[in-house]
Amino acid sequence: MQSVKNILSRVFGWASVVIFAVLVCTTVWQVFSRQILNSPSTWSEEFAKICFVWLAFLGAAFVFGERGHIAVDFLARKAPLGIQRVFASLVQVSILIFAILGMVWGGARAASIAWNQNLTALPFTIGWVYIVIPVAGIAIAFFALIDLINVLKGDEPPYPEIDEGDEPRDIVETKEA
Repeated sequence: MQSVKNILSRVFGWASVVIFAVLVCTTVWQVFSRQILNSPSTWSEEFAKICFVWLAFLGAAFVFGERGHIAVDFLARKAPLGIQRVFASLVQVSILIFAILGMVWGGARAASIAWNQNLTALPFTIGWVYIVIPVAGIAIAFFALIDLINVLKGDEPPYPEIDEGDEPRDIVETKEA
């Protein structure tokens, strides 16, 4: 399962890189056509918005798979290891429930409702914009389930180690160094 998680995480990472590159190129074209050619592109603004939505959801799934999401875990890290596992497990179960109900089920409903609504400047429907929500939800649910199993089995720490190498140092530490 860990190898599937690593492959899926890598796929989401590369998809995010590609979509970001397409977003940058589309935005540059929009600015160029508007400012230099004095003839704004009709499709680029809408396409950039779609790329941004897809980038946000796929990027969030990628970061979640890397266990790099934002967490307020200061107090949880102070607890004994057993309590840390309980806290981390509750968080993963909550994320799993939200991913399944909110993102997969709710996103699929939103996409199905908008499936026949046309975009104004592109030959797609709005449903193609919304379909990324359940796709990211499935990935996040999978990542949460794998992380839950690994934390419960003790294969992973409840909270990943923090790399404090780039953190700003305290004023006292700076003066002593």
